[in-house]
Amino acid sequence: MWIVYASIALVVIALIMLGTALMKTLKTTRPIVNEMNQTVANIQSRMDNISSEASQLQETQGEIQGDIQYKKTTITSTIDEVKRTPDVLKEFFRSMKK
Repeated sequence: MWIVYASIALVVIALIMLGTALMKTLKTTRPIVNEMNQTVANIQSRMDNISSEASQLQETQGEIQGDIQYKKTTITSTIDEVKRTPDVLKEFFRSMKK
């Protein structure tokens, strides 16, 4: 019969030691978990900033491409008109001779 009481006492002691070890582990890991959560929040904030900046860059890139296309069209039409100038002058001089 004393073996049963000893076994029960041993189980109770084991449960108390388990509870104590669990509490120590929680106390030890809680600051680490909090630090990790803070780090994750910091990284998320940085990722949001990077995403915002990427969106701004895409918008600016679109504006620059539109501006380049406009200037390219303007220069092309100006060059075409300059190429037509000799023909226009020839026609003008012909009309002056008549």
